[in-house]
Amino acid sequence: MATSKFEIQSVEHRHDVIEFTWTDLGGIYLVYRDGRLLYEGNTAKFRDGHFKHAKMYHYTIEHVVNDKVVAVIALQTTGFAEERNAKNPLQFLVMTTIVAKTQIVLSWEEIKDVKEYQVYRNGTLLGKVQKNAYIDREFSLEESYTYKICSKRPLAKSEEKLSKGKATAAKIYSLFIPANERRKPTIERFTVTKVIANPRSLLVPVLEKRKPETIDDWQVRYTTFLRESLIKNPNRLSSKQFFQGDGRDFHPTDAHYRTRVDIELNYGNPTFPIKCTRDVGETVAFNRLGRIQDKETAGEDGIAFEKSIHQQGEVGFLLTHAVKNPLVKAPSIDYEVRAVLCRNGLFDMTGYHDQAPHHEIYLIRGMGSAWAPVHLAESEGLAWMSGLIGWHYWRYSNFE
Repeated sequence: MATSKFEIQSVEHRHDVIEFTWTDLGGIYLVYRDGRLLYEGNTAKFRDGHFKHAKMYHYTIEHVVNDKVVAVIALQTTGFAEERNAKNPLQFLVMTTIVAKTQIVLSWEEIKDVKEYQVYRNGTLLGKVQKNAYIDREFSLEESYTYKICSKRPLAKSEEKLSKGKATAAKIYSLFIPANERRKPTIERFTVTKVIANPRSLLVPVLEKRKPETIDDWQVRYTTFLRESLIKNPNRLSSKQFFQGDGRDFHPTDAHYRTRVDIELNYGNPTFPIKCTRDVGETVAFNRLGRIQDKETAGEDGIAFEKSIHQQGEVGFLLTHAVKNPLVKAPSIDYEVRAVLCRNGLFDMTGYHDQAPHHEIYLIRGMGSAWAPVHLAESEGLAWMSGLIGWHYWRYSNFE
């Protein structure tokens, strides 16, 4: 009897329903959600109407023949969100990941007015698609994978109501920008990343799975920096013609930066499980002759942190950032991060930021682990720091 084609055939999300079908090979099927048995029968279809909106769930579909599990499908998805966040279209984006012996499927809610998606696996471009799904059949059951889906759209198609204000801000700020760079800030970018454990570990029958290892210690680090050692002020009328940069590339522990925020979560500490540390680098300005004209460090008031979720086994936070150059009138470095870090090892992080300067986000999951990159974004130039133009939206989550 063939089990190699045991695959999901369709997944449908409606307001109060998650429904999926799979290849009917005969026999009995079991459907679990987060380890709890919800269905047992011979129909290759399941409908779930009892879930929390926007919450991520892990389904396991098992094919049973003669009381033995002969094939497994793992499916991760989120319930359809009742509300949407116009400031971040990716926050409640419905993302579905399917892992079977013969396929890994990535399916995501269509992003309005995006014409093409680029799909990467472990940094290598797999292909470009016009539809909001990708099927990978060339993979190893023993290897973990990081998939990245990149796309963009014109700013005029933004879901934010302030798109006209963005365009106006772009035109004003572009007076200081070279003509060949002025059109760039009218593009929004989207990056969705899914980290998938090796498929063999996901395709273990539920009753045979080991209890997941708890992750008590988490660290998140968000740094903004300037790659150049010296930055020319786009305002040629200013007496401060140059600013000192950080002279480095992406690196989680480099001591040079514009701003750095560290968030530490310790589930083992019941009195204060999460804390935030803020630091702002010194701004140094030079005159036309290259001599230091002024130096000052911006305040930390523009960096705000709050817990958004705090319940057993699940902690979330909201981090917002708006820090300006303290020496001249210039746009602030703006970003936002929302994250949920679960004690069972799952995480879901999303945010958006100006496309300047460089932004780097890293994660440590578990005591003794190394920094893992979450999101690395190169600066597109100082024009991208102008208030309400051309955000880069991102989301990063895992399936294991």
